[in-house]
Amino acid sequence: MNYRRLIPVICVLALAACSNTENDPAGQADPNRYTITGDLSATYQNGEFVVWVSNPKQEDAGSGGMMSAASMSGAGNSSTGIKDGLNVLAEAPIVNGRVFLEGTVETPRNVYFYVLNATGPGGMRMAPVKGQSFVLEPGDLTLTMDGRAKFTVEGGHYNDIVINSWRLSPEYLEHMNAYNQSVQAVEGETEDERRARVDRSSEIFNEMLQLESQGRQQVALGHDDPLARKLTIQSTWLRGPWITDAVRRLAELLPDDPWVSENLASEEQYAASRAKAASFAVGAQIRDFEAETLDGDIVSVSGASDGKEIILLEFWASWCGPCRAEIPHMKQAYSEHGPNGFEIFSFTVDDEREDWEEASLEEDLPWINAGMGLDHPATGAYGVTGVPANFLVDARSGEIVARNLRGHKLDEALEEYFGEQSNEG
Repeated sequence: MNYRRLIPVICVLALAACSNTENDPAGQADPNRYTITGDLSATYQNGEFVVWVSNPKQEDAGSGGMMSAASMSGAGNSSTGIKDGLNVLAEAPIVNGRVFLEGTVETPRNVYFYVLNATGPGGMRMAPVKGQSFVLEPGDLTLTMDGRAKFTVEGGHYNDIVINSWRLSPEYLEHMNAYNQSVQAVEGETEDERRARVDRSSEIFNEMLQLESQGRQQVALGHDDPLARKLTIQSTWLRGPWITDAVRRLAELLPDDPWVSENLASEEQYAASRAKAASFAVGAQIRDFEAETLDGDIVSVSGASDGKEIILLEFWASWCGPCRAEIPHMKQAYSEHGPNGFEIFSFTVDDEREDWEEASLEEDLPWINAGMGLDHPATGAYGVTGVPANFLVDARSGEIVARNLRGHKLDEALEEYFGEQSNEG
């Protein structure tokens, strides 16, 4: 045997062993260590990558709390002071589209990330993006992002079960591609063609939500691993009766888990709220409530109805992307039909006044802007368990004439209503 050839190999192994021993005196790798290697170059050139966890109040709320797909979009939010309100777990700079983080986590948990103070590949300043969720767990994780800021985390056992099991399925990816195509404006399309494309886009999006809900249900209701079920329930923002059933089943598997016990009680309350919400169908009478504006004025639904023809009662939040994305269109409708007797009464479910105030200032809301909080009697009166949610109300009769109108659906409802008013006149 040529021992001289073995010398370099032995040296390399010895150096590696010394290095590991320095980092881990016991000579063993930390079983709780994680790394996140990210390639965000398709969307970002530079910026701050911040991983954060829910605050205690949100964790206590668990599945009974309110989260929205909208929280995945932060357009319009300022980076200033954002980190001050977060429980930051880890952060690292994005340099040339790349980011690397490492640390320890004792048990897999749901986390979120922000991208702050960022610039795109062309040097353009990028708005903060928040609410992106994944499962952080020991091991080496990779995060990739496409040009539409859609990201994928791979390498995690529980993240694969909770998220990738449905998000990376062929059917979901097919719908995602179709949706991306449907939201692209077509040169030369007529207004009717545009509306048909928007309707198709909405239809595909709802199908994607259904696929996500089905995927999460499958895990939450039947997976062999109770932790996988728990992580799925905790991260689910799509509300539905199946969550109550999932928590009940999990309580049988984890009877001594405080989180499960607390959320079983909140889920029973949610079931009651859901039953109440079902009573607010088209044709039902609205319920009055009082709330406070940012200026400290007390307003009510009945007061807003005085002298008006039709009211849009809009439930929203600063963190709700779809809510805020709809505001420019609502402004256009308000400007066009406001003089005819159209009023908007918005109510925020934000828990922090500062968040509500900042978003209101950024959006420059011209209508009644009241709040606040998920626990306010307003949300209970209407059985609101998620945002966005709205009710179009005939101000004279107090009757709900439509629900959850977005985009041109709101336009069509108002055009039909005020058109009929003109004909009657």
